[in-house]
Amino acid sequence: MGKLFQASTLMSLMDGNFDYTISIEYFLKNGDTGIGSYNGLNGEAIFLDGIAYNATGSGNIKIMDIPQTGVTFGQITKFNENVNLTPLKIDRFTDFDDLSKQLTSNMLFKGPNYFYMIKGSGTFSSITVRTSFKQRKPYRKMELVSKELKFYTYKDIKGTIIGVYSPSYTNGLSFDGWHFHFLSEDKAKGGHVTAIAGSLDAFKINMMDKYEIKLSSSHIFQYGNTDADNNTNLENSTPKEAEVKEEK
Repeated sequence: MGKLFQASTLMSLMDGNFDYTISIEYFLKNGDTGIGSYNGLNGEAIFLDGIAYNATGSGNIKIMDIPQTGVTFGQITKFNENVNLTPLKIDRFTDFDDLSKQLTSNMLFKGPNYFYMIKGSGTFSSITVRTSFKQRKPYRKMELVSKELKFYTYKDIKGTIIGVYSPSYTNGLSFDGWHFHFLSEDKAKGGHVTAIAGSLDAFKINMMDKYEIKLSSSHIFQYGNTDADNNTNLENSTPKEAEVKEEK
């Protein structure tokens, strides 16, 4: 069995801790396949075959080729491609819940109290992803930032989904259940999956019985987001023009 390595916690992210937790360089020393977010909540992270992709707020994909760039929250593993020599398939799923149900009823799913990572290529009749522009300090809590997230829907598109299943007892540390990110076949589109339908043409699942967390050393993690509690000015949510251009 493998190990899931995690940077920070979900509750910390919800509290508005978008600061650096660990560099991409050191994050990737713990695995080659995973998901997460970058410093400042700058887009959505997809780690595939040891490459760090960023699905930006503009709807584009860029490679994060500066290893010192920070991961805010993330989960990664050294994916075992030999876990099942013949890739599995799901001929059809109608929505997020249907996909989750079919994955958790799979023969490689050994019970709900382990962690699992899925990597699969598929053809998606419809997939909706979300992402965000980089936030500026003072950071607000996610409940406010979430109102400004960007959503993109794609039809009849091929690509890869990477998903992490976390047990319910880790709620707060991680997402409860399945959490998917998507990267299109042409490496041009992607993000955090909110709705999905289609088929998985080939996928593999890793089960993990080891769980390691690198906690953040930021002020927000240590003491809570008092800046957000005292700040009612939402104008800082609007990305600078230069930041949008940089993403493109």
